[in-house]
Amino acid sequence: MNHWIERAHDVAENVFAPVADTVDAEGKIPPSHFEILAKEGFYGISAPPERGGPELGPEDRADLFETMFGSCLATAFTWAQHGGVVRRLATSPNAALRDTYWDAVVTGSVKSGISGAGAAPQPPLLHARRTDGGYVLNGVAPFVTGWGIIDVVLFLARDEVDDSIVAMVVDAHPNKGVSVHPLPLIAANASNTVKVGFENFQVSSDRVCDVFARDEFMAGETLLSKFNATMPLGIARRCFQELEKRAVDTTVFAAQLSTVRDHLDATLTGGYDRNEARAEAAVLAIRTATALMAATGSSSSVRGNTAERLAREAMLAMMVASRPELRTALVDELAAPAPLTSSRL
Repeated sequence: MNHWIERAHDVAENVFAPVADTVDAEGKIPPSHFEILAKEGFYGISAPPERGGPELGPEDRADLFETMFGSCLATAFTWAQHGGVVRRLATSPNAALRDTYWDAVVTGSVKSGISGAGAAPQPPLLHARRTDGGYVLNGVAPFVTGWGIIDVVLFLARDEVDDSIVAMVVDAHPNKGVSVHPLPLIAANASNTVKVGFENFQVSSDRVCDVFARDEFMAGETLLSKFNATMPLGIARRCFQELEKRAVDTTVFAAQLSTVRDHLDATLTGGYDRNEARAEAAVLAIRTATALMAATGSSSSVRGNTAERLAREAMLAMMVASRPELRTALVDELAAPAPLTSSRL
């Protein structure tokens, strides 16, 4: 096993998972969770090898993320956003901006989040208007995770003139022209997810990380979709563990997990539809969480137990980073007449 995976398993099983129910109930992530992620180097795992990042293949990386998501969703959900910022800074043509933040983001002394409100959605939700000194932001970022925990957010906004995507680093605190509204999520509420609105908010050119075409962004959607599926698959894996504690045979679910992984891998070569694969991952998490509630019994209907928490987390994971095409695939998968099996797929 890759030593990064071993470290992830150690942190997940010995630090995060034992207090996940408490984090969910209290709505607060212990700062020590983020301190240990920084100490173990997990804030820098998305850095490319040429900039000091680890040699992690796609499967090891997916395993690592599944492990973290299945241990404490609130913690992992907040931490996982950071990787997108590291990747963008690593390739930024703005060397001064990269130099300002690089050491701090890869060590976790500066924590970050990301919002694609001006990238994938059509029409875009966040717009950037060029000025002599940079850009003016208007619009809304409907989901920003980690507010009050993170230090900066990388916002992706759509240029009003040429439809390009502008990636800019903005401090994660209230400011003139910025409004923040907490969102009471159905699960992982301790992640401090908020809606951020902008009204004529000035961003100077030295905070612009990159400007690129929307086609370039969308070209990475298939790989991103595979990694987005690590959230429901991580929850499914945790449900397996809890089911086994209750002496439930998880052989059939494990076979379904293997099938879903095969389909996610096939999306990378065009051999399977990415939205269908993500829908299968989401529905597997819902099925395993529902099975866990059934195996737990009537106590699972009372808020505050592991089975009930995982069921809510599975529902949240289904909707994270959803697109219209994914929502259609989800409804189709949920309406399918038979459970997910290798023979049907």
